[in-house]
Amino acid sequence: MSRKNDTTKPLVNIDKSIDVQKRIIEFIKNSDCFFPKESEIGWLILLKKLPEKLKICLLHEISLGNSLVTLNCSDWPDKGSVVALLSNNFRITEFDKELHFRKLNDPHYCREEISYIEDNVAHLIIN
Repeated sequence: MSRKNDTTKPLVNIDKSIDVQKRIIEFIKNSDCFFPKESEIGWLILLKKLPEKLKICLLHEISLGNSLVTLNCSDWPDKGSVVALLSNNFRITEFDKELHFRKLNDPHYCREEISYIEDNVAHLIIN
């Protein structure tokens, strides 16, 4: 069931250019005073739903040269889950103790996964 005024998209592909990745970093660091361009609204809505601990992890990854490729909110693995897809393996090797890291090497799903549960909803960063 879709709503006429719903501006969220279940899957948002993100330009991997350095400028766009810098805008993502800027949003994570300064979300209270960040003024988005119209083309950024879709991924900003999804990024805002991502738990803070995963935003920090995402910030580190992008800062180290990894690129955010897509943000997805398709109610998997839970209703309301946000899944961020990075272009490469995780560059950071130590994670916040509340984040759960798995190395899967599953060609049908992903190579690695970092998950965090907030309000009984799992959110993921995968590559």
